[in-house]
Amino acid sequence: MGDTAADEVAATARWLMRDVSVEVTPREADTLPEVARVLPPGSSIYVTYLTSVGFDRVLATARQVLEVGLRPVIHLAVRAIPDMAALDRTLGALIDVGVTDLLLVAGSTEPAGEIADTLQVLESPVLARRPFSGIGVAGHPEGNPGVDAATVDHALARKDKLAAEAGLPLHVVTQFTFSADPIVSWERRMREEGIRLPVRVGLPGLTSPSKLLRFGLSCGIGPSLAVLRRQTGSVFKLATQVYRPAETVTGLARAVAADPESLVSAVHFFPFGAVVPTATWARAIAAGRFTVGADGALVTEVD
Repeated sequence: MGDTAADEVAATARWLMRDVSVEVTPREADTLPEVARVLPPGSSIYVTYLTSVGFDRVLATARQVLEVGLRPVIHLAVRAIPDMAALDRTLGALIDVGVTDLLLVAGSTEPAGEIADTLQVLESPVLARRPFSGIGVAGHPEGNPGVDAATVDHALARKDKLAAEAGLPLHVVTQFTFSADPIVSWERRMREEGIRLPVRVGLPGLTSPSKLLRFGLSCGIGPSLAVLRRQTGSVFKLATQVYRPAETVTGLARAVAADPESLVSAVHFFPFGAVVPTATWARAIAAGRFTVGADGALVTEVD
């Protein structure tokens, strides 16, 4: 990495990983002590709240995240919450255990009651009187299945406007992708439309390509699935190797290094079970323990 451009890309890759966040489910709570040995104190751990897992387990996981010195960010699918009274109780319980950060998504199900989207929650007095210091909203660079692109873009623009007017501490967490290109194109388009929310880019963790292919198809990220197929090659490799988002991180770092106005501020990992390996790989990059291969992708000491 002798030339200046390569040095800038490497430095930007380290910068993108400085505040890396990782998603866990309550079923993966037993990994938290080891994750805390890998990530810096106060790192954000996004805790999913699925309808198949009781809220008590989500609260217990939040407590465990805090106990090991990390920061829980609770993932709420608002359509699963029946009404504002239930939302009030949910947010109050989170505050009581020490949660200060949320990720709000609409969710893929039909509304259970009166809450249809995240804007209703963001505009509600129930949220306004809670002292949350960070609130994530979803970004869909490759589209949101079942929703037209104009509607998705308009909703994000309204959230950006609300953040500016009401002082809400909003940021965007994108769906995961296998390619930097859709992220970069989408971020530039959002910026051209006046949106200024910081963007945490969602990437898949170090799990099997076959699992990623399955989740990718269900999440509607078709355009970058071709990149996964190109990177993995044969069906045998798809079934046996471990995917690493090295090429995507390099592409993101190159784009951000070349564009000081970029809204991309950090990386968020969806590990799909590989929580500790993913955190370890990310920290190796943050610490500069990597080289740039002939293909331009990062190769870490833990590969």
